[in-house]
Amino acid sequence: MGPFKLAFLASVVISFASVTARPAAAEKPDLGSDLGAQHPTAGTPEPIATSGIVMLIDEAEIPAQEAGSLAEIKVREGAEVRSGDLLARIDDRRVAIDKRVAEFEYQAAQNKSQSDINVRYAKAAADVAEAEYLAANDANHHVANSVALAEVRKMKLEHGKSVLQIEQSGVEQSVAHADASAAAAKVEAADDTIRRRRIVSPIDGTVVEIRRHVGEWVQPGEVLLHVVRLDRLRIEGFVKSADVRPSRVRGHQVTVIAELPGGEKRELRGKVVFVNPLLQAAGDYKVWAEVDNRSEDGQWILQPGQPVAMRID
Repeated sequence: MGPFKLAFLASVVISFASVTARPAAAEKPDLGSDLGAQHPTAGTPEPIATSGIVMLIDEAEIPAQEAGSLAEIKVREGAEVRSGDLLARIDDRRVAIDKRVAEFEYQAAQNKSQSDINVRYAKAAADVAEAEYLAANDANHHVANSVALAEVRKMKLEHGKSVLQIEQSGVEQSVAHADASAAAAKVEAADDTIRRRRIVSPIDGTVVEIRRHVGEWVQPGEVLLHVVRLDRLRIEGFVKSADVRPSRVRGHQVTVIAELPGGEKRELRGKVVFVNPLLQAAGDYKVWAEVDNRSEDGQWILQPGQPVAMRID
């Protein structure tokens, strides 16, 4: 065999060996598993970062409900108060006297309504009148004209009057019950007037403004104090509708990042409580998150009107 044929056969053998040595298609490595190992959070939405403004949830401008002289102010600006705490008082001395009079009237009417003396006396008088009338009739039955006919008629009339007096006493006792109820209503009215002169806080919060001083005359509807709630606040921000649908934001947890003087930052947690379905011109929609505020060194971290960063999980 010549040199040329030997070289040709060698090339064929080498080509066949290289083909049989290639891995089958089924034996190719699983690239997807490698990618999954490199990206364990693949498919998880990234948090949405936005900015927001701190807003109040609850505040109250507390008015006077009655006219009068401001007799007492029990708090100062910056005081922490609870719902129902007494903040100020309008002069109520005259109303307190009216209440005492109403209480005396109520007690008298109550005693009268509970007493049945008149009813019992009327019944006893009716019994006596009846007995006298029957005795006179019986005497005349045994001895004619032993009692004058006019006297017998008078006894009969007296007996009828006594019977009617029983009914009258019952009516008077019913009237006494009504008088007692009216007097009780006067006491309640006096109590209500006194309560209306007591200025109480309708919410938990901080007194931020006192607009009147002791001794000044106030009118109904005039605002005396301003109380705001700072332990729970609202963060208002905007989210681009192109980034995430509103339904994917509502109810989700948020992290609010507030920057303190000096560059320090604090994080507070909250929750999205409202998503405005109306889009803005730029395609954004407003979200509200409520956050529990914290106090450090006597100062709240979040302040109304403060700009903050917000991350929606």
